[in-house]
Amino acid sequence: MPHTPRLPRLSVVVPVYNVEDDLADCLASIAAQTVQDLEVVLVDDGSTDGSAALARAFAAKDPRFRYVRQDNAGLSAARNTGVRYSDPHVPYLTFVDSDDVVPHDAYERMIASLERTGSDFATGNVWRLTERGRSQAWQYKWLTRRRERTHITRDPQLLSDRVAWNKVFRRSFWDRHAFTFPEGKLYEDTPVMIPAHFLAEQVDVLADHVYYWRVREGSITRRRTDVKGVRDRIAACDHVSRFLADRFPDRPELKRTYDASCLRDDFVYFLDGLPMGGPAYRQAFLDDTAAFLRRADPDIADGLPLHLRVKWHLVRERRLDDLLRLLSFERRNGTACHVQGTLRRTAAYPGLPRLPEVLTRVGKDELPVVARVHETAWGPDGKLRISGYAYVKNLPAERPAQSVKTGLLRAEGSRRQVRRVPTRSVSDPLATVNSRQELHSYDQSGFTMTIDPDKLKIRGRHRPGTWQLGVLLAGHGLVRRAALRALDGAAQQHLVRDLGDGTRLVVAHAKGRLALKIVAPTALADDHHANGGDLVLAGRLHGGAEPRSLRLTHKHSGTEFSYPVTCAGGRFLVRVTLADLAGVPEPEHRAPKEVEPPHGDRWQVNLVLPDGSARSVAAALDLPPGRYAAGGREVCATANDQGQLVIELTRQPIADTAGWASDGTLVVTGTACERSWRAPEFVLRHSSTTEEVTAPVARGGDRFRAVLAPERLWEGRWYAFLREADDRHGDGMPVRVLASVGAALPEHRPRSAREFAVDRRFGDRLLIEAGPSLAPGDRGAYRRHRLRTEFYPAQRRLPLREAVLYVDGDSPRAVHAELVRRGTEVEHLWVTRDGRTRVPAAARGVEEFSADWYAALARCRRIVTAHQLPDFFERRAGQTVVQTWDGAPLKRIGTDLTGSLYADHDQLALLPVLSRQWDVLVAPSRWSTPHLTRALAYDGEVLPAGSPRNDLLFTTPDDRAKRVELLRRELGIDAGKKIVLYAPTYRDHLTHSPGRFRHDPAFDFAAAERALAADHVLLVRKHPSATGRLRGARAPFVRDVTDLPSAGELLLLADVLVTDYSSLAFDFAHTGRPILFHTYDLEHYRDTVRGFYVDLEKHAPGPLLPTTTSVIAALRDLDRVAARHAKAYAAFRDAYCDLDDGGAAARVADRLLR
Repeated sequence: MPHTPRLPRLSVVVPVYNVEDDLADCLASIAAQTVQDLEVVLVDDGSTDGSAALARAFAAKDPRFRYVRQDNAGLSAARNTGVRYSDPHVPYLTFVDSDDVVPHDAYERMIASLERTGSDFATGNVWRLTERGRSQAWQYKWLTRRRERTHITRDPQLLSDRVAWNKVFRRSFWDRHAFTFPEGKLYEDTPVMIPAHFLAEQVDVLADHVYYWRVREGSITRRRTDVKGVRDRIAACDHVSRFLADRFPDRPELKRTYDASCLRDDFVYFLDGLPMGGPAYRQAFLDDTAAFLRRADPDIADGLPLHLRVKWHLVRERRLDDLLRLLSFERRNGTACHVQGTLRRTAAYPGLPRLPEVLTRVGKDELPVVARVHETAWGPDGKLRISGYAYVKNLPAERPAQSVKTGLLRAEGSRRQVRRVPTRSVSDPLATVNSRQELHSYDQSGFTMTIDPDKLKIRGRHRPGTWQLGVLLAGHGLVRRAALRALDGAAQQHLVRDLGDGTRLVVAHAKGRLALKIVAPTALADDHHANGGDLVLAGRLHGGAEPRSLRLTHKHSGTEFSYPVTCAGGRFLVRVTLADLAGVPEPEHRAPKEVEPPHGDRWQVNLVLPDGSARSVAAALDLPPGRYAAGGREVCATANDQGQLVIELTRQPIADTAGWASDGTLVVTGTACERSWRAPEFVLRHSSTTEEVTAPVARGGDRFRAVLAPERLWEGRWYAFLREADDRHGDGMPVRVLASVGAALPEHRPRSAREFAVDRRFGDRLLIEAGPSLAPGDRGAYRRHRLRTEFYPAQRRLPLREAVLYVDGDSPRAVHAELVRRGTEVEHLWVTRDGRTRVPAAARGVEEFSADWYAALARCRRIVTAHQLPDFFERRAGQTVVQTWDGAPLKRIGTDLTGSLYADHDQLALLPVLSRQWDVLVAPSRWSTPHLTRALAYDGEVLPAGSPRNDLLFTTPDDRAKRVELLRRELGIDAGKKIVLYAPTYRDHLTHSPGRFRHDPAFDFAAAERALAADHVLLVRKHPSATGRLRGARAPFVRDVTDLPSAGELLLLADVLVTDYSSLAFDFAHTGRPILFHTYDLEHYRDTVRGFYVDLEKHAPGPLLPTTTSVIAALRDLDRVAARHAKAYAAFRDAYCDLDDGGAAARVADRLLR
């Protein structure tokens, strides 16, 4: 147990409220601080979950922790309580939110700085922590260098430093100013932290990260459209503004600067949320910001960016409709606008009346150059070719004359050494696609630069140094110069080539800018092998160097080893004792569990010259990855993507071939030591959704080989991993590519209808880039806008076709099957998404957003859909649109969400427009009819047909048995296994992207497998709007059946349904088989997220089970569970499932063909 001195050095105040999932990690990170003499005050703010027990247990085992309990009063009150309970004689004070994590040495670094400088408090950089790892908190992107003894008046960027938890205060400073957090308010940090900055004599600012800020969906700081949230945020900023006016009356620029920062940062989050917010939210925002603006300087917005000037002008004039129109436009276009004029340029926005010219004037800074590189490669002629695009934002590049480009190379540190780079303008539609806006075409902004390394010689030879590469761009009466940058941070990687004269050309990125570096390595390793217990390194020496020794330095421990070097005939040889490296303990991974651990324990490699200076060691690009056993660990020696020799202890797999076989399959081979990997599988993981595709791995000694058909991949980047096949929770280990292989990437799949490429990111991480299913001419917001506004109207003027368009769903599939059974002579068209939709044999697929899709919407005589159609669709005379909806609603939908926390009122306002597109709404039950018509704002014809998707539940026993047997065989399920279908719905508060939600991993698959695998199989069908990995799931017990086209067939197959709040409960009730409800978040979902149409606690046809353990117990005792709920089950069917009889598709088909 840590020794606690008489007087601690630091008081840590931790408010605790309902954070049982993350509290242990938080407290452990505090307990593990290198500053051990702490007092930690845990203030339990009336928690109702397991947080209190966790906090008490921590206080019981560590005397530095003290537990205090109070009735729920909010975060501010809990912090104030913590300060009161802390010892006022302790010299330093800090705050931690109980779901966050503190780096192990954060307090040591901040206290050391304060003791060195005497500043009033120290603040530091912040990581943003989510389930997918860490990223730089955007509020602190400016923080790239340390600042000591500074002040907010000298460093105005500190205006964005508004949180309490990344700081250590002198207690004397805190008490002298009697700081307290405002109770009963959200956003309580700002009215304390900004005054603290101004009242401090001086402040230390650490560029290193001192805090992990966990972003939890649905937390108080993420509720954009909460009325209390917006009012409290504006009030907090107003408090600071008044403080500055009162405290510094002779320095009005301080208040002005702060007020402008509120318009630029604080309020924008809520401003952008106006379309989603309800009437009360919009009113609160306009009232309170108008009051703020009245107290600010009249010209406060003049220095803001153009798009903010316009928006705040509309706010000031309370032009809500125009403001909502502009915000909706920005959702689709970012800050795009039309630019008018040549000498005096002004901005204009579609659908927005003319604005004052002084407001919309466009300056040079508001016409930035976008210059991006998307491919660098060496040609067979030894020249470097760089492909990319460059344009001035908001000035179109539709014609070559609008974008004339010249590449320029300038030697760093020299004005005279400038080289013009041969540059050819080319068409590059990717520029328009990547711009993500619908106003401008940048197709002619493409370029290809060709760089001859010989042209970089100075006085006849290559001299070490850096050449900055940029582009000179002319068009629209402007001449602008810009640096070239990668498409994104992950693409900032090196490309190395030996020039043959002892030098290398390295394509690199310095502060995000593309640069060419000429380097002259002192030594180049080109061979390694084992000899006894040694790793023998050998290579070439350059420039007459004769190093004395090789020094290996362990970054984490500081351990150094030195080995003598033998030099002869321009070569060197050195023996490294493997046991030395293996004997240094692997550094502990101290970051939170969500942060990807390092995959190797790296040693810095330097040659020491006779004068004592050190030189790094280059490596041959094709140097094979040595794998050498060392004390139960594995030493690897190879070249990294920068061409440097890397020696590390790692089991990370390295691919030495990655490409396309003649049959179009992906083939990856490489090294992965047999002693380090038992039975790995090859994993491709989507970088955005985290969903996975796996393939078996063939082993041969220390070699591995994986083959995979890329058609299984949907659009996006898929990173490659090896993972032990029985590791259900792990991420696996990224597959690196050999330096020489990486230099030849990307490799595009030849003769492919869809684009796939083998590539790398982050220097040497292998990935597969899967292109969109859309044809190149249909991609991007700009072309989609043209198709919608020009092509679609033109198609509407053409005659209707005798065709039926189906928007995928189980009910449209049933109607399609009925029409095919009847032999109806029509063309069947099926909407597909990203090539993943299974199209029935009698139909032809049309990809959503393709030209064919727009044409089908315009010309198909009949449309059957289970979802909303696009808002631009207008039903023509002669068209029939049948809306089958996707089952009876269990959770609230549509207008019934008005005023709720997660409702998008912009979308709710569209519902009357969308419902007017339909001829008829199919009612799945009599009970659901009033709910659907009200919630969908529909007042047209209703067909009480039942759900066509349920017809197959009423087919003959023989037919059902055949379907079940076919599906069982397709899934490879043994006949004796009981089949559990787990079908959860999505969670609105777990937003992944517009219209998509992160799958909530609430079910413990591993526990279920341990208890049930002997005689059960668990089929998992995620909601179509949910995405993400099934962590803990492992085949053959768990099968992900989300992509199977028919949910109805799964209902036939299942012996029992486990759901939460999915409408499938109504459908499955027709089978008479048991239904279990996994209601782990019932209160939150009912009271905060959505709510229900059916009172589940009274009328559920099965038990409400809050934990995986209770679900498992119910599955083990299913007969008795079913018997206990038989009466409720029968009542549920009678009340909510009255129209289904197997004939719904026929009734819908009759109405469709009428």
